Amino acid sequence: MICRIYDVQGGKLEHYEAVTERTGNEKPDGVHAHIVGATDGGFKVIEVWDSPEHIERYMEQGLGQAIQEVMLEAGVPEPEVTEFEVHNLDWLG
Repeated sequence: MICRIYDVQGGKLEHYEAVTERTGNEKPDGVHAHIVGATDGGFKVIEVWDSPEHIERYMEQGLGQAIQEVMLEAGVPEPEVTEFEVHNLDWLG
């Protein structure tokens, strides 16, 4: 499993909502967790996936294009991305 953390400096939760409106809220194949919250100066998205291939497939299915359209239009820079292999995933509702 892979965890990716996207630190979107300069982004607002309304940008996140605009992306979600374009892609829908259906759970993609291979995702275990999706967490979003405001931070000082932006927001973060934390996701846990089965594999990098699952992430790339979802990006190709429209998420990548929606992110580019919304964020470019708003002038938000590319997020800083941190990725690591998950050792343990517990306590999911």
